[in-house]
Amino acid sequence: MEKIKTIKRAQLLMSAGEVGPVWRVSQGIFRIERVGLDGLSLVQLGLPGDLLGVESLCAEPYAYTVTAITSGEAKLQTVNGDLSQFGVVAKAYLQQQRRTYDMMKLRGGPVKDRLAHFLMLLARNEDGTQRELDRSDLPVLKDIAAILDITTETVCRELKAFMPAREHKKQVYEAWETEQHLALAA
Repeated sequence: MEKIKTIKRAQLLMSAGEVGPVWRVSQGIFRIERVGLDGLSLVQLGLPGDLLGVESLCAEPYAYTVTAITSGEAKLQTVNGDLSQFGVVAKAYLQQQRRTYDMMKLRGGPVKDRLAHFLMLLARNEDGTQRELDRSDLPVLKDIAAILDITTETVCRELKAFMPAREHKKQVYEAWETEQHLALAA
């Protein structure tokens, strides 16, 4: 039986120091953070298809705290036998190289390029295909700003070039419910 864990935005999937299973992200985006002297520091992002908590295969507690940036899901990754463990560790190693590259692209270079790369990562499905994003798919501006190492104002300004602002339709209120007009007394 496949165990799926649904995580709401800002909820923890795992905490550094805990012992637990390996998880595979199936939906959403997660912050992978390390505890330091200044609190939690962003190390990488967990995207659909990524393995989280692989250190547990080495009989080690979780090294990172993982928090949902958007609502998401993670599936319990079953590992049976040494060969299966080796395969998961090998996949995690290759994943680590990709995510290191992604963080480099998200933290350096022109803001426009950083934001474009972030939106491309956010649009990624578990199977590697891309989907079209809507503004409702985005994390809060504060989280995007922290990931890209820019201000929330810059995120808001630059995001307009990639995604049009939401249109809020104003409701029109009629003064009279019927077509009859009332005469005013002079």
